Amino acid sequence: MWLIFSILSSAALMVIFKFFARFEIRVFPAIVVNYVTCFVLGNLLLGKHNIVSQAVWEQHWFPFVVGMGLLFISAFYLMGLGTGLAGAGATSVAAKMSVVIPAAVSMLLLHEKPGMFILLGMLLSVFSVYLMRPENNGGKGLRGLWVLLLVFLGSGMVDTGLNLVKHNFGNDVDDYTISTVVFGGAGVIGLTLMLFQKGKLPDWKEILGGVVLGCTNYASLIAMFGAIGAYKGQTAWFFAVNNIGVVWVSTLISILFFKEKISKAGYVGLILAALAVLLMNIHAFFG
Repeated sequence: MWLIFSILSSAALMVIFKFFARFEIRVFPAIVVNYVTCFVLGNLLLGKHNIVSQAVWEQHWFPFVVGMGLLFISAFYLMGLGTGLAGAGATSVAAKMSVVIPAAVSMLLLHEKPGMFILLGMLLSVFSVYLMRPENNGGKGLRGLWVLLLVFLGSGMVDTGLNLVKHNFGNDVDDYTISTVVFGGAGVIGLTLMLFQKGKLPDWKEILGGVVLGCTNYASLIAMFGAIGAYKGQTAWFFAVNNIGVVWVSTLISILFFKEKISKAGYVGLILAALAVLLMNIHAFFG
């Protein structure tokens, strides 16, 4: 259930960003409102155990978790920059293919040992994501190649960081506290950057969009932490399957509701993604 919830909530984030583009909502102010919403929502859910307490700030895990906030907002910023320089399609592919980073770290640092079929499925999943890119990226070519590399690294570092935080501190602090601290750190950074920008403050559309994005974002992170905990020792598998699921759901939504078109290679990618999931779960059928 955590895996399904993670896939659906992550896909919902992509749908929300599509609505941002349709209603001409500025992304950065909405993202800042999103982080503030996550912080407020998290503290409301925690109640008397909220993080506005010196006792929480003095915990040994606090600096590492706050640091995740910097990774979060940096990855979002790079996504926006990449969309402008290299196109939305290429940027999306770069972000999704970054699944190889947390998977590799899980094997190297957490000593996970996925079987041969899981490894083959992971490689096939990366190739399938590449095939599912949109038919064009606005004629951007390779102009934004360096940004795409940063998007790849940034997205991979976010997932890797979440995995390591859960692995190292999951027994010391609950998922809601971790999530609220992460989003609080991102919110402080975002508000600081906004104050130094010369643009106007968020309008009502950006506030509304940010609140909706924030509630969904908080649910997405809780779901991911829940799934990481449920698949302890198999997180490389989880990130690969989760990534394929998000691509599948978001692609189908784009086709059915946003009337977007994908290439023939994209349909091949969807089939290969399904095959990758079967390969990574072959032990469930023949184990």
